[in-house]
Amino acid sequence: MIESEKAAETSKPTSPEETRERILAATRELIGRKGKRGTTTREIAEIAGVNEATLFRHFGSKSGVIAECVQHYCYATELAARVAALNGPIEDDLLVVARIMNDRILAVIDIIRWSLVEGEYEEDVFAETAWRPQQATHEAVEAFFRARVAAGEVRGDPAKLALTFMGLVFMRILARHKFPNSELHHGDTDVALRFFIDVFLNGVRSPQHEHA
Repeated sequence: MIESEKAAETSKPTSPEETRERILAATRELIGRKGKRGTTTREIAEIAGVNEATLFRHFGSKSGVIAECVQHYCYATELAARVAALNGPIEDDLLVVARIMNDRILAVIDIIRWSLVEGEYEEDVFAETAWRPQQATHEAVEAFFRARVAAGEVRGDPAKLALTFMGLVFMRILARHKFPNSELHHGDTDVALRFFIDVFLNGVRSPQHEHA
């Protein structure tokens, strides 16, 4: 972008919400290409078409804008609202949960990748806020299992059940490039999710060996 175009874009009147959205989008784009440590507030501001002072006025610091970026794109409100309304057969309800998780993971897979690669940054800079979306997802799924344990449909610690089930869905997405010929990772999504649900609910040991 030439200087005159940059100045014109920067001078366009926008609402605070639009400015924040542009800064967050620029943050996500840059971190996806350069990583959190390699990204600077100057570059974020340049891509967003604002000056660096505007970025600091909205977010306070580099760690602040990165933490807000994670919060903005990794929201878990849809899952919590949908899970709270589920009251059908557990197999069908778990499929709803798994579909929502699957779609949300795919939508923010770039953020997940750099969160995993640069995990030490999260511990040092914004660990408490960066993991709120994951914590909110876990709380929603845990609430689902707590209700089903209380109803006698499944047994176990709801928090551990939630983490185990979330791990199945999460690893399906994360392992796609590691298993390019796997139907579980690249075939029909519902077929794969139903398989995971069946294994989760029923296990894999054949009946004749249950008490061996």
